[in-house]
Amino acid sequence: MKPQNYSSDAPIYDPNLDQFNRYPFAQRVASVISKRNDPSSIVIGIYGAWGEGKTSVFNFIERELQTEEDVVCLRFNPWRFGDEDQMLINFFNDLATAIERSIESGRERIGGVIEKYGKPLASLFGKGDAADGVASFFSGAAIEELRERIENLLEEEKKRVVILVDDIDRLEKNEIHAAFRLVKLTADFKYTAYVLAFDKNVVSSALQERYGADTTGTGNSFLEKIIQVPLQLPSVDSEDLRNFCFHEIDQVLKFSDIELSEEDGRQFVSNFSKGLEAYLKTPRQAKLYSNILMFSLPILKDEANVVDLMLVEGIRVLLPTVYALIRDNKDLFLNDGTRGFGYESDQKEKLRRKERIEAALEELAHEEMEQVKDLLCFLFPKLNNVFRNVNYGSDWESKWSEKQRISSPQYFQRYFTYAITKKDVSDLAINELLKFSELHSTDDISSKIKAILTDKNAETFISKLRRLSKNFTSQQSKMLAVSIAKLGSNLPNPVQMFRSMNTFGQGAMFTGDCIENLKNREEQIELAQEVIFNADSLSFAAECFSWFRRDTEERPNPQGFSDEEYTRLAGILAERISLELSNIDKIEIGKIEHLPYILSIWNEYGNPKEAANTITRKIRSDQNFVFEFLNAFTPTAFGEFGAKKSNFRRDNYEAIKKIVDPIVIVEAIEKVFINVKLDDRYPEYLDVRRNEELARQFLWIHYNSINEGVNNQEEEKDL
Repeated sequence: MKPQNYSSDAPIYDPNLDQFNRYPFAQRVASVISKRNDPSSIVIGIYGAWGEGKTSVFNFIERELQTEEDVVCLRFNPWRFGDEDQMLINFFNDLATAIERSIESGRERIGGVIEKYGKPLASLFGKGDAADGVASFFSGAAIEELRERIENLLEEEKKRVVILVDDIDRLEKNEIHAAFRLVKLTADFKYTAYVLAFDKNVVSSALQERYGADTTGTGNSFLEKIIQVPLQLPSVDSEDLRNFCFHEIDQVLKFSDIELSEEDGRQFVSNFSKGLEAYLKTPRQAKLYSNILMFSLPILKDEANVVDLMLVEGIRVLLPTVYALIRDNKDLFLNDGTRGFGYESDQKEKLRRKERIEAALEELAHEEMEQVKDLLCFLFPKLNNVFRNVNYGSDWESKWSEKQRISSPQYFQRYFTYAITKKDVSDLAINELLKFSELHSTDDISSKIKAILTDKNAETFISKLRRLSKNFTSQQSKMLAVSIAKLGSNLPNPVQMFRSMNTFGQGAMFTGDCIENLKNREEQIELAQEVIFNADSLSFAAECFSWFRRDTEERPNPQGFSDEEYTRLAGILAERISLELSNIDKIEIGKIEHLPYILSIWNEYGNPKEAANTITRKIRSDQNFVFEFLNAFTPTAFGEFGAKKSNFRRDNYEAIKKIVDPIVIVEAIEKVFINVKLDDRYPEYLDVRRNEELARQFLWIHYNSINEGVNNQEEEKDL
């Protein structure tokens, strides 16, 4: 794997690397300092925001001044010291040392200065009583004597000391106060020049807390008294900054082995330039952006849409408030603002969503807000219904999913977790499986699927296969349909209102998708037979069969099976049912899903009376079986209580009647519950055990059915 060369935003020293025309500015500042004849001190302030390149300018200034024989440069870093006293002590030590190094003939004289002033100050460093010692030193006459000695020495040697102090705005507030106290104490040394670099807004705000109450006024006034030459760092040309940013992005794409298509390149450049470029202010932001892409692009390569990912990461760097809103409010961006409760309700919901998003953009100017909205509408097309009254129906979601877009519910979370969650399945794994299915057996493919499949990701796995199935080759369709059939029992099958919507049902639908993909009818029939035979359970075989597409007058489908073909396949399923259920000792109703449907197929398409005779024998040989049988035909009810079996109803009775003679069931019930008394009302909400409840309900429906038949016969006689 390639090493990850994250792009450093470290300051530059070489003018040849200057991409933002900073070097000429630094040359002018250095020239003013070096050519100055006035012995009085001068304090130059270079103002610029964090990341604009102040330190690089400092490097250029120092580079220029080092070529001047009469200039001594001191790069003083106030970050190194824990408190004001230590800062002052070390400043004078550094000053004396810098002067000594630059004056060959004056070593003895400057050595005396250090001996007298530097060493006593250094001895205070790190001691508990240092503060008192330093305060005493700087408040007495010693400081005046030190200043005079240094001034005389510099005048004799025709030297000027330039003190460069950077990153003042990154200090703690008390450290900012200390740094400016140092400048204030020493700024009137002759033959000295200070060049201070900082963000004016940050520093003035810190100073005002100490020297006044007004947020900016007092702080600015204080700066004006100290800074004699305020210089604003020249702004970076927007075109240069854009080119720099795109160059950095291009390097990341090359590192990640990602090549954008011409269309993707246009989409990115267009949306970045329109929606994000206005917020790109500094080279450091561009570096930060490229470093984030250096992390996210390789991780999500082939797992997310590259253009969407680059734009979302751009929002993260340049519009962090908008990024947080997107990350924490998935539904706000993925839905279209309608709930289906009526026009008025939908309009209120759309307005609520519109206001929520605009609140995050309220600090932007109107034109900028509209441009960011355009960017959001590109990333999340359903927002067009909120802002533009343009609808994108649910059919678009499959297209967005195919493109791995952030607007797809299946992919949204990846853009923020930078990982495949436990509920998700890697697209790389899916693509590898598709290639694998072209060359290997169904047993090998099933084993590979098992290695991918978990209870948590099964739903996503089957959903992705179904979404991609339209693009399968014939070989992939055949091999994957049978492979899924072979592990149907591994697909979660929780009891729920719409059973077809769980993973078990979706897996069965997938086999139907694969069959429909084939163009040759005989191949379709052959694959359908293989699915029926290879399904790892009778329940899954029946579930798959129920989703085979049909071509009927009511629902025409040229790719579906005709009535004749459907009957042929139903007969094959009936043969399997017969093999597995004809032995009454093997019938375990609790392990058979969709028993009523299975028995109806067996009864209608299998050997005549085989289903009825088998069930009859089982009922007569096992008195408890009849209640399991009735319970299997009773639907499940769903409510606040969860899922539970409901009452046995007339339609359940009629379904059983098509398979087995109700008298057989009546006889079995009456052997267990002798002399059951029935009322005129249907027996529900009884305070009895489940078996007795089923018994009473079946008997009541049975006898009422007989009475209805008698009454109907009498009415026919009267007519």
